[in-house]
Amino acid sequence: MDTDYKTIDLTAWTQVGEGGNGATYTNPAEPGVILKVSHRVDGTYEVVSKEFYTSKAVYDLGLPTPQMLEMVRVGDEYGIKSQLIAKKKSIARLSGEDDAAIDGLAARLAEQVKQLHSTVATGQKWLPSMKEQMLKALATTRMVGSKTRKRLTEYVESLEDAPTLLHGDLSLGNLIIDLSDDKPYWIDLGRAAHGLPIFDLAHLYLYCTIFSKQKRVQEIAHMTTQQLMHFWDSFALAYNGPEGLEAFTAQCRRHAGLDIILLGYIQTLNWHERLFLSLLARLIIK
Repeated sequence: MDTDYKTIDLTAWTQVGEGGNGATYTNPAEPGVILKVSHRVDGTYEVVSKEFYTSKAVYDLGLPTPQMLEMVRVGDEYGIKSQLIAKKKSIARLSGEDDAAIDGLAARLAEQVKQLHSTVATGQKWLPSMKEQMLKALATTRMVGSKTRKRLTEYVESLEDAPTLLHGDLSLGNLIIDLSDDKPYWIDLGRAAHGLPIFDLAHLYLYCTIFSKQKRVQEIAHMTTQQLMHFWDSFALAYNGPEGLEAFTAQCRRHAGLDIILLGYIQTLNWHERLFLSLLARLIIK
């Protein structure tokens, strides 16, 4: 029950970070622990508990991710206590700080994604089918017309419901490196699922190329458009290899249109964000 979680007073906690979904805090009385409090829109019991239990499921599969400790209440919102990785930087931050490091960091992300995509994740409540989520998104979307929606639905129905573990929100900011021992950790696993790897890869492609010109994306990634696009080129080569690289990129672009529809389904958007995504989806999906 959502009433079973203890309430925390933030008086003793110091804010150490803030992102699109919430803020993070530490407390000297609880060393080795970080508290993430979700913003009100994303801070419902359903949303936070999904992130908590999904992250636990990925951790239990043996993937490198901070250990989830407990869920708490913070006023009317919910939070998660997890293992603190004190000396960390994301792949995005490291890439933005040093152009010369981008190729190596992209190869490192590709290596970790391959490990992720070699993990079986079916049969678990908290790692649902990405194919089923995509079909639900298509059933309700207004981003495309009825004929296009029907065509896309038939296409998604034809796809294999693969057992592959997916991050669900694959981006440069969601793999962090512990600078004290160079160990990588996956974070923000609330959308983890199972399905074909193309769902993950298309999301990363969308982030690094199509969305790279957005100021908000550049601010979150701490990277320029040029750096993000350079990163994608290096990642694609490292993940796929030189053979069939053009076809691989074309497939990621086609699925990026589906990813936009999925984003509109799972995220709370205002009207102009929804309009922008709708126009973008129609440009990509032909």
